Amino acid sequence: MRSNSILAICAMALMFVSCEKNPTGPTGQDGKIQCSTDNYLNYVRVVSEVLANDALCVYALWEGTDNMSADDKVAAENAEFPELTAAGYGARFRNPNANDQSYPNQQACLFAMIDGCTDIATEVADAKIGEPYNNGDVYGVESWYSFNSFTDYDDNIISIENVFMGGPEETRQPANSLYAYLTAKGGEAQTAAEAVKTAIAYSHETLDAAAATGCFRDLVLNKKNGKSSAEVEDAMEAIGQLAEKLDNLKQYIPADETNAQNIIDNFVTVTVIPTYKSLKEEAALLSQKVANYSEEPTQDNLNAACEQWKKTRIPWEKSEAFLFGPVANQQIDPHLDSWPLSQINIKAILTSNLDWANEDGSSMGANTLGFHTLEYLLFSNGEPRSISDFISGDTVTLE
Repeated sequence: MRSNSILAICAMALMFVSCEKNPTGPTGQDGKIQCSTDNYLNYVRVVSEVLANDALCVYALWEGTDNMSADDKVAAENAEFPELTAAGYGARFRNPNANDQSYPNQQACLFAMIDGCTDIATEVADAKIGEPYNNGDVYGVESWYSFNSFTDYDDNIISIENVFMGGPEETRQPANSLYAYLTAKGGEAQTAAEAVKTAIAYSHETLDAAAATGCFRDLVLNKKNGKSSAEVEDAMEAIGQLAEKLDNLKQYIPADETNAQNIIDNFVTVTVIPTYKSLKEEAALLSQKVANYSEEPTQDNLNAACEQWKKTRIPWEKSEAFLFGPVANQQIDPHLDSWPLSQINIKAILTSNLDWANEDGSSMGANTLGFHTLEYLLFSNGEPRSISDFISGDTVTLE
């Protein structure tokens, strides 16, 4: 998988790039957070449980209870997820009709797919890479505690590739892809489709090249100190052009389209639902490994939780080309992936007197939950925190 290659490249690069000490605090504010070990371990556990519940929620809403395993169905129904239906959102998307304001016809479905890809390409180029890099703002770098930034960005491009080319590489159905649909039209539509395919490949190449020069946090720090990265700037440009080429595709889809049902069906059954199912499964494993760490805070258990955190990131980042429907309607995206964090609120939770036995995260804001809160609590400088450095008996010190 490409995400693994990015990790390997970044790991090799770290051998030659001296990473500065992690700036303190989840929003870069100076100072330490000191709390009881019990509060820290319970907070880690609750964050992972909420994350697993959110992952189950988005999967259940797309899949529908009629299509889920018995255990998942019981869990989803017990959780009383809003808008949970027997057929699922996937069935709605696959059956556009004039009474559905969001999906009145096949054109609307194809537009939703293209817009989702365009949105994440624009976000990666302008917000995820462009804003922190151009401003020299290390605190704006997503996934900088784990040094997972370039892996995230590449997985976002894979999410676009999966939507456009007919599914994840291992299960891809090229004949039922947007790419095949557009190339079959010939002429300008075919040329536009080929341009997107080429732009996807080039986006991967430029991200590979940028990752080979170091972790993104350090490249941003370099920019702040006046040293630009041609590789980062090439990646921004390439991904920005990919967004433009994706948006250009919509002009070739007629309002009266009736021959795209196989494209829409394949998108739901081969790309969306399997990706969310993988997220649900990986998030459940993450919750279990964090529970092991919470119950027995050894370095081995912390290392296992950190490794699973990175594995769980993969299907989430590969879902970002379709952040519409339940994930948007139920505010699952900010709940899972809110950034930046709030040091003030995280400190308040860590130093609180919460009834942890009955705490389910409902009293906590989005910027104190999700992947990045867990990342901050588990990682430092791209590695699992060292137990001996931050846990001392009944006291935890985070910086």
